[in-house]
Amino acid sequence: MKKETEQLWASEKYTVMAKGYNFYKEIQGLMRDAQSDPDYEKVRLLLAELNQKPFERRALCNTLEHVWGYFKKSAEEVDKQHFFSLLDTLRKSDEEYYDEMPYEIHLFLEFLLQKYPSDYLSRSTFIKN
Repeated sequence: MKKETEQLWASEKYTVMAKGYNFYKEIQGLMRDAQSDPDYEKVRLLLAELNQKPFERRALCNTLEHVWGYFKKSAEEVDKQHFFSLLDTLRKSDEEYYDEMPYEIHLFLEFLLQKYPSDYLSRSTFIKN
């Protein structure tokens, strides 16, 4: 169960981070301390619970900046400008919570992932949701 939970955490990490950094730190700590099947089951249940929570705007912006790190060395300037324009629009939004990632940002992340492949990000539910 340890390996499966580690793979699940890897795929959910950025989604959890975008819901709230406190959630991310909580699960990160649980994963670090986990030693038994019940410990890993607790992580799995918490991940399922967090899946129901909305994205928090500030946490989503922070997570998008983290994800950008996978593209920044290879991205063309036009892609960089568009990404940060979308991010700036999100930052200025009056909405604090989002049930899902704003469509235009999600679509652009999928475009970036196709143009600049990353094995790690391709397994992330943050983009592939």
